[in-house]
Amino acid sequence: MLRHNLSNLIRRAIEAQIKKTRTMKRIIFKTCLALSGVVLTALCLATTSTGQIAASELGTVSQAVDGTLISIEYSRPSRRDRDPLFGGVMAYGQVITPGANMATTIEFSKNVTINGNAVPAGKYSVWIGFEEDGWEFGLDETWQRFHGPHPVMDDLEIHFPVQPQEMPLEMETLTFHFPAVRKDGTTLRMHWGTTAIDLDVKVEPTPLVNITAEEAALYEGMYAITIYKNPPWAMYDGSAEVPLTYEGGYLHTILNIGPYSDPHDMALFPKSPQVFYPILLMDGEPAEKFGTAYFEFEVDSSGRAISFEARREDDSIFVSGKRME
Repeated sequence: MLRHNLSNLIRRAIEAQIKKTRTMKRIIFKTCLALSGVVLTALCLATTSTGQIAASELGTVSQAVDGTLISIEYSRPSRRDRDPLFGGVMAYGQVITPGANMATTIEFSKNVTINGNAVPAGKYSVWIGFEEDGWEFGLDETWQRFHGPHPVMDDLEIHFPVQPQEMPLEMETLTFHFPAVRKDGTTLRMHWGTTAIDLDVKVEPTPLVNITAEEAALYEGMYAITIYKNPPWAMYDGSAEVPLTYEGGYLHTILNIGPYSDPHDMALFPKSPQVFYPILLMDGEPAEKFGTAYFEFEVDSSGRAISFEARREDDSIFVSGKRME
């Protein structure tokens, strides 16, 4: 009897231990499941956060004018229903970079003038002093800097007043662009909301070195040309006869090769021995460089031209010609 009772006690103790172990396993399993959900959620949130668009994305814009390259890099804040932008977001009485994060920069590959003020070639950070009765534009040679602390405008070597203007078109995101490009310069516009400022940028013109009538005589004559379809320089295959003359102080020809309906009235300016680059003429005056094309002549032992090839920057030919005389 005593042995039987002892056996029952041992069996119950073992069963209780097994039940306790099973309960612990269930608790552990549920806990792990819950923790895995937390981890998964955290990972999802982290992934979602990583993919979000920055509040002020980086932007760049550039414009070439007669060999001078103008480049701007800036972070572009959006309005996001904030009002007013100027006198509010851009507070009056402060000098602020027109952008976000790092200071907006502008770089000139050659010397320019802005609104008549000389600006040497180089890279600058851009700053604007905002006042209710007028703005001031400034350039700082220290270009790699955060948008604060702000420089003192009078400490900058280059600073001058600018006039803000109201625009009919609202720009949600701060934008720099070039609405007009001329042969001697361009207009650089900063536009945000309905307010803009225009900067008149003028470049140093490329000097045109001409040839004398005596030198031009070696190239003058009638040429039989072959046109090779090479868009946008030549829009079709064909052939023609064209004269090369010395008129108005220029070595001159007219090519009707497309892409426009009007023939190309152009002067050839020397680049190197027997190599010329074409400049389009307007009313008899040099107006626009014909891309990066160049004319290379072959000459005889006397130096007289006997043929030429007109090539693109990739060295492909779009016109060739042989003297007919």
